[in-house]
Amino acid sequence: MDIRKPVVAGQFYPDDKTELERQVRNFLLAKGREIKKENAKAAVVPHAGYNFSGKLAGKVFSIIPHKKDFILLGVNHSGIGAKACLSIEDFETPLGIVKNNRALGEKILAKLKKEKIDAEINEQAHALEHSLEVQLPFLQASQNKFEIVPIILNGLEYEECIKTAKVLSEFVSENVFVLASSDFTHYGPAYGFVPFYQPEKNLKKYDVEIIMEILKNDSKGFYDMAKKSTVCGIYAIAVLSEIAKIKKFKAKLVDYYTSGDVLKEWSNAVGYAGIVFE
Repeated sequence: MDIRKPVVAGQFYPDDKTELERQVRNFLLAKGREIKKENAKAAVVPHAGYNFSGKLAGKVFSIIPHKKDFILLGVNHSGIGAKACLSIEDFETPLGIVKNNRALGEKILAKLKKEKIDAEINEQAHALEHSLEVQLPFLQASQNKFEIVPIILNGLEYEECIKTAKVLSEFVSENVFVLASSDFTHYGPAYGFVPFYQPEKNLKKYDVEIIMEILKNDSKGFYDMAKKSTVCGIYAIAVLSEIAKIKKFKAKLVDYYTSGDVLKEWSNAVGYAGIVFE
């Protein structure tokens, strides 16, 4: 079995093992934790470069209890392949190899196909995708022995999100955690999205309205609002929000900030939110 090699090491995060470990542990051990770790059952976490969203990712991953398996729901930025693309390869980072729970992935794939979801195993779709890769060093530094089921999503209609959530909810248990990878609104000419001006004042307000739908477990409200925006993980979050409704999880906002807050430059800016479900 081939191993999926890291493709954004040295870009989104350090490619040196010692430096990566130091950076991730600093993010994980930062002060100010407000949510009890043992209650978290699912989460939304950003996937930007660590200089931008690493601090927020660290807050989320420090809350996640030890689990046996992680169903990772990411973004298919390339658009290659089916609407739901799974990988059955192990993933490598500078911190080592992350094992893939192939048996669980194949069971999920069979159920998705049974429900007529456009799903397949597609390693090419995963090969250049960063939305799941950047989560792995945080898992490696904060978890004990664990395995992953990587799934990237693209172009799902709302009803397909509902069907996907119903399938995945059958596999969510005390030992199985669901992680949705998403950045929020991408604002500015570089993203072709300028629905308002003064983003230093209005970007957070805009994203908070979208986030409120997640906090209400309103997957339809979220999906409709996110479709009008540039939330890149719309399908992952819509699926997770519906899983939360089925499993009666309650969502809590961990933190929110933007790349503008980091750079003090707002002409093009991206929002980052961390949300846990208990």
